[in-house]
Amino acid sequence: MIKVVEREDPVDMVEFVESDRLFLNPLETNDWRIRRVVRDKVLQAIDNLPDGLCFMLFDAFRTRERQWELWNPVFKTITNDNPNWSKDQVYTEASRWVAPPDGTGSGHQAGAAIDIKLAYPNREELDFGGTMKGLSGVAPTAWPVAPEIRKNRDLLVKLMHDVGMVNYPDEWWHFSYGDRLWAEITGREEAFFAPLE
Repeated sequence: MIKVVEREDPVDMVEFVESDRLFLNPLETNDWRIRRVVRDKVLQAIDNLPDGLCFMLFDAFRTRERQWELWNPVFKTITNDNPNWSKDQVYTEASRWVAPPDGTGSGHQAGAAIDIKLAYPNREELDFGGTMKGLSGVAPTAWPVAPEIRKNRDLLVKLMHDVGMVNYPDEWWHFSYGDRLWAEITGREEAFFAPLE
């Protein structure tokens, strides 16, 4: 089990600011706060973008209340779709699609995770297959997809990995640094960013 130990006192939060290479898409949120180190890693990744490409950010920090707003409908849908499942089975499946707001919370609640994709300078999004936040089989990063979609996913993962961020394997759009998921994927026993509320 990963131990979560907050390493910042006080917590160093900043806001993402839109630029000609970083677009902020208000589809999910208008709260662009994030840990400074995560913001700096994204800015570093921008420097590595191929010419003609930009990042489009969809989500950053989430309050516990916002996490519950995302969790409840997923839990309800999975419950309705699987009436014979136990609450534990529903909880486990729902946890694949949205981090549970209880307990150690999500990387978003820690200000350590982002949801991001690639776009062109005209804000047209590259095709990644399926929709973000969709409860579908194509959401996992390694899911078999068409070659152009695979190229886009692989490029996004490489850009984020090159600056030390990790991808959540069940969501091609989700990347984090310093949270529980990051610690698990990188083989550490301790994460150093805890939920902020």
